[in-house]
Amino acid sequence: MATEAAPESLPHEGAATSPPLGVGPATVLLLAAWVGLIAGGLDLGLMVVHRLVDGDFYRLGEHFVWIIPIGVAAVVMVPATMLALSAGLRRRGVRLGVAVGLFTLIGFLDLCARLPLEFWSSLLLSGGLAVQSARLVGRRRQGFLRLVRGTTPLLTGVLAAVLLGMTGRRAWSEHRAVAAMPPPPRAARNLLLIVWDTVRAGNLSLYGSGRRTTPNLELLAGRGVRFNLAFATSCWTLPSHASLFTGRWPHEVGVDWKSPLNAGAPTLAEYLGSHGYDTAGFVANLEYCSRETGLARGFAHYDDYPLELTEVFTRYIALSHRLELAAWPCVLGKLLEKITGRSFELTLRSNEHAKRGAAVDRAFLDWLAWQQGRRRPFFAFLNFNDAHTPYEVPDPSTPGFGLRPASCHDRLTLLSWNWLEKASLSGHDVQMAADVYDDCVAYLDRRLGTLLDELSRRGVLDDTLVIVAADHGEHLGDHLLFFHGCSLYRQLVQVPLVIVDRSEVPAGRVVAEPVSLRDVPATVVDLLGLGGDAPFPGRSLARFWSPDRQPRPAGSQVEPLLMETSPPIVLANQGREPVAKGSMQALVAGTMHYIRAGDGSEELYSLGADPEERFNLAGATAAREILQRFRDRLAAILRKR
Repeated sequence: MATEAAPESLPHEGAATSPPLGVGPATVLLLAAWVGLIAGGLDLGLMVVHRLVDGDFYRLGEHFVWIIPIGVAAVVMVPATMLALSAGLRRRGVRLGVAVGLFTLIGFLDLCARLPLEFWSSLLLSGGLAVQSARLVGRRRQGFLRLVRGTTPLLTGVLAAVLLGMTGRRAWSEHRAVAAMPPPPRAARNLLLIVWDTVRAGNLSLYGSGRRTTPNLELLAGRGVRFNLAFATSCWTLPSHASLFTGRWPHEVGVDWKSPLNAGAPTLAEYLGSHGYDTAGFVANLEYCSRETGLARGFAHYDDYPLELTEVFTRYIALSHRLELAAWPCVLGKLLEKITGRSFELTLRSNEHAKRGAAVDRAFLDWLAWQQGRRRPFFAFLNFNDAHTPYEVPDPSTPGFGLRPASCHDRLTLLSWNWLEKASLSGHDVQMAADVYDDCVAYLDRRLGTLLDELSRRGVLDDTLVIVAADHGEHLGDHLLFFHGCSLYRQLVQVPLVIVDRSEVPAGRVVAEPVSLRDVPATVVDLLGLGGDAPFPGRSLARFWSPDRQPRPAGSQVEPLLMETSPPIVLANQGREPVAKGSMQALVAGTMHYIRAGDGSEELYSLGADPEERFNLAGATAAREILQRFRDRLAAILRKR
């Protein structure tokens, strides 16, 4: 085997010596690292520019500034390792141009994946750049190798400094927030706010579903209050959570598909933190509950994007998105099945489910173990995303309610659910999605039971105000619609809501009147005895079991419940959804649900007589006066912008 010295001696030899043709293993790996870091830096810059021009969220964790360059370098190092082995086996190593060309091809192919190009166009462009790079370094060999040797340590040092700086900043920020907390009130109780993302009330056995999806939530509701007609303020995550944290309507806090919660509205976490509460958030919806959405404001500890190896390759590196890596295991399993005759169920978890419920629970309980030693009350917010598309069976070991994916076609159908042409779905596909959705809801319920049992074992539960809700629901073919964020029908805005507090909330109470999640912050500060200076609008829901709390002034009109949404970035129903006509608003008042679309068309449904909202009453002569009252009240609410 040749040694490294022979191919590497060129930069130090005289001109009379015939230059060796190749470079050795160490230089191959050094070249790969250098090209990968350069390409990763360019990838990072292109991504940042694109987000700034588009005005969108990054939809990545805050560590992306060092993860992307290192991730691209790691991708380049994979073929570099094989090439380095080849260089070690060859007496004169491998040609410099070959190494540089190969690494440039891979690095720039990743960079081109950020551009609006077809894959073959990206491959052709990257190949051209690779050929030109190989020719260029061949003519400037000595200078190029000196550049690589001199700058690679610098690039590595900069990334290491960024990594350490960002990690240290997060730890220092949390330390400062905790150290600055004032003493809590005496005998203060904890708050646990659990949000099941994308869970509609109609699929819960707690609300009458024929499938036993939520036995643990039923047990919990028996110890507190269940709200039969609770409504979110929107049909998708960010505005609904924004109202849940601020007590304000979505239009009052500036949230939208590309706009975070504005800094002007105080949050529940900020308020409780100012009263001595340890505050922590643990979120699984990474796109619309992450730090950059503004929902982390006020939380001393906030756990969003996981730092895992699979996340680096499936979320941060542009090439992985273009190649749709999540679909590869299914295709590979199908190929192996044809070759061997055996069934292979290979799956790769989608980015949407980067954190399962078990991971959220584990992170919270680990934090709680530290927090309990501080003897402070806590406010913990837990967001679970397991029922969100793409529908994936979270626990295959448990029996399902119906169909489950049994083939590569089934798994790919669920994996690409958001982008499928819904009009072409078969009855089998629709039923499978609905069945797996219920499996996901049941998984969330099992996680809830496990978590509550553990909190009880630790002696925490009896001194904790527990609120379980959902941020919005889901269309599963009703109204010929799928997904969410596309309408304001009841299937998307009616959500579960259960409140349990041994000292303040009666057991077994059921509230039949319509309520809004907007009232949750006012309810929390009321039940915790902190309502004197609370900045949250809305009224405490305790008024339904304690009439002396926040009584309504005589003669005043009950404020209707508002719901809002605007057209999403991508239409999941190919333009058939009502929101395609423009921004929508809806009101619930008394026994009626009023919806106004962006083109001015109106719908009116009876809450009691038509729970599936199949019969639009807006065209009836008897509805004219009702419609006018809704128009006037909606206009009055929106004038307060």
